[in-house]
Amino acid sequence: MKLPGNISYLIKSKENEKLPDVFNEFILDSMFQMSSFVECCEYRINMLSDNTELNVSNFGTGKSGIRKVKQIARKSSTEPRYGGVMQKIIDAFKVENILELGTSIGIGTMFLAKANPKAKVTTIEGCPETYGFAKSEFAKRKIANVSFVNDKFDHLFDSDTLKDQKFDLFYLDGNHTHEATVGYFDQIVKKHCGKKSIILIDDINWSREMFDAWKEISSNMHDSLRINLFRMGIVFSGYDLPKAEITAEIYKEGM
Repeated sequence: MKLPGNISYLIKSKENEKLPDVFNEFILDSMFQMSSFVECCEYRINMLSDNTELNVSNFGTGKSGIRKVKQIARKSSTEPRYGGVMQKIIDAFKVENILELGTSIGIGTMFLAKANPKAKVTTIEGCPETYGFAKSEFAKRKIANVSFVNDKFDHLFDSDTLKDQKFDLFYLDGNHTHEATVGYFDQIVKKHCGKKSIILIDDINWSREMFDAWKEISSNMHDSLRINLFRMGIVFSGYDLPKAEITAEIYKEGM
């Protein structure tokens, strides 16, 4: 797989014109760590062929049962083009503290962790078996900057797990319902955002509920920059960036 040194190829050129210059200059057109990106892609490829069976408890959709790791990877894992965007954002904005809601088998977690080995990643997973699987895989690879927590999201914000911790970047990738997504977003903004924060929401076009959740969040955050990349929505709060919602379609052709 031949990859360029930047990720501007991920977004159609005509769409780039809609984005703020700072987004293009510092995120799309600047170099990023290809070795870490490739390592994350290799982890994803390994998961796509892993026949390990897990008894999955899905608290978001209620669809639980025995599933192979490769089935989970094929259906719901972070794709390289979005992983690349996440890594570049982490690099460009010097992100040091990250909170992920929805570890699953750890593909998105890997993109977050490898973007900056000095950053601290806290990842939350409600399902005991996927939590255990991802934690074990990261231990095998000796990845030390990730803290794994097995907890339901609804319980998380009412417990002392996160206490008064502040994070620079949040990745919401679990419980894909309107009520839960808006609720978790509100809890994050109220309790865990610093003066500057970046919140990434996955699967904003996965369902009508998720689409409506993104529109509500975007409306409530009207004093921030919101970027809709079709699958992923990004909110930049506290940064000197345009206060607007911008849609820039990412290429749907996969790697």
